[in-house]
Amino acid sequence: METTAQLSSRFKQVFFNTGVGIMIVDKSRMLLEVNPKFCEFFGYTRDELVGKSAEMLHLSTDTFKEFGEKAFDQVRQKKTVNLEWPFKKKDDDEIWFRVAGDPVAGAEEVLWTVVDITQRVQAQAKVEELAEKLSKYLSPQVYESIFSGKQNVKVEAYRKKLTVFFSDIKGFTELTDSLEPEVLSSLLNSYLNEMSEIALKYGGTIDKFVGDAILIFFGDPETRGTQEDAISCVLMAMEMRERMKSLRLKWNDQGISQPLMIRIGINSGFCNVGNFGSEDRLDYTIIGGEVNLASRLESSAEAGQILISHETYSLIKKSIACEKKDEISVKGIAHKIQTYEVIRPLEAGQHHPQYIFEDFEGFSLSIDLNRSEKKRTLEALKKALGELERY
Repeated sequence: METTAQLSSRFKQVFFNTGVGIMIVDKSRMLLEVNPKFCEFFGYTRDELVGKSAEMLHLSTDTFKEFGEKAFDQVRQKKTVNLEWPFKKKDDDEIWFRVAGDPVAGAEEVLWTVVDITQRVQAQAKVEELAEKLSKYLSPQVYESIFSGKQNVKVEAYRKKLTVFFSDIKGFTELTDSLEPEVLSSLLNSYLNEMSEIALKYGGTIDKFVGDAILIFFGDPETRGTQEDAISCVLMAMEMRERMKSLRLKWNDQGISQPLMIRIGINSGFCNVGNFGSEDRLDYTIIGGEVNLASRLESSAEAGQILISHETYSLIKKSIACEKKDEISVKGIAHKIQTYEVIRPLEAGQHHPQYIFEDFEGFSLSIDLNRSEKKRTLEALKKALGELERY
């Protein structure tokens, strides 16, 4: 084993006077020698370190073992090691080093150099923490496009064909007068959280929440094609409607007896999408007549109903069963708008089904005449009618 006394005078000069921390360890990871800068970094004297296991410098036994697996495997293969790794000082404070190592004596000993990168790592952690907080205020797609450099952070917008979704909870405004603010906040947050999870599952860009109202659009900044975007939007809406069933049970257990239901409007068309606002305050959103139409469809829908425009229907009709409904008049549009109610997804190769569908407060009936067993359906209906007549 080569000791400090045996080191060449030139190496000793570098070893003791460099601004880089240096330690030499044997194959069992015992500290054979350390230089003054290394001692300064860790807060130990040379005598406190030499002859001891390098484990004393690690945060835990696990990190000691992990470092050995990553670093010494490289050393044994005659490869230079470069790692960024956390250690602990004598006072147990955490310190980060960039560690480089090379075999120095036939792989029996390894010389490690360490450079303190704690400030950089801490600064990076603060940036990541800030970015994580910021991400809560942006749709994931928008956040990703901004931080990847795909999206310019400046006032600009462009026209693009999108599918726009609006929803709200029917009767929510009246409910606010009868609930304590804490209960109302809990209800609203649980609702928005559930709906957001579903929106992200289908790839929707969550534009904004306005009380219980939600605005989501498909087609920017990511798109799978106009038709697929529309289908994803409608499938999302149906899952949201279904999720409301479990939420109503949950709210009922919390003492909210009013059967809250959502109404949804969906439209497809060209919108202006991008950053709107000032140079100091931007809002990534959509505007245009097609957005207003989606909002009008939502306000025209009944509780539990998904109402879509003909433009959306033309994109999804081969995949999702819909029923033709009334025409509506919309401010700013000269002609009446044909509406359709979303029923359910079609199976592969299936044509428009024959069905009976009714859904209103306290009553829900859905019969697919192509799939249901006629005898069992009649028995179920007769039983329900009998119970109703005796009520």
